[in-house]
Amino acid sequence: MTFLQLLQALEERLGRVHLPVRPQAARLPDVFEGCGLHHELAVRLVRAIYTENRCRHVRDRVSADASLRAITPIHAAVAHADHTDIDTYRFSAGFLATVQAVFEQEPRPRPPKAQEPRGQVLLFRLMRRRAHR
Repeated sequence: MTFLQLLQALEERLGRVHLPVRPQAARLPDVFEGCGLHHELAVRLVRAIYTENRCRHVRDRVSADASLRAITPIHAAVAHADHTDIDTYRFSAGFLATVQAVFEQEPRPRPPKAQEPRGQVLLFRLMRRRAHR
């Protein structure tokens, strides 16, 4: 999954009001079409994912491990800050849970299919059944 695909999946699940993603964005500063409800926090989270995955372009691939590693400390800081309101906490927790859910639902590559052996003809001897007397 690419960085931009991840953001689009997050937008679909969290709502455009939180993450107004520009699908034709070519650079990180252009990924948002406007300001969402928790814009500063969303920008921090998105930049952390981009940086931790060592992206150079919005179409670079991202991994679940690097993405979660990037946003977990930000969520922890939000959760333990004295000035965090319930809406900010819920957005941060929802963002973390949604990133995890998106990666869990991503189709995993199938292992290469082993060639099935060609069929063999098995011969069985026909035996007559004896009647019991």
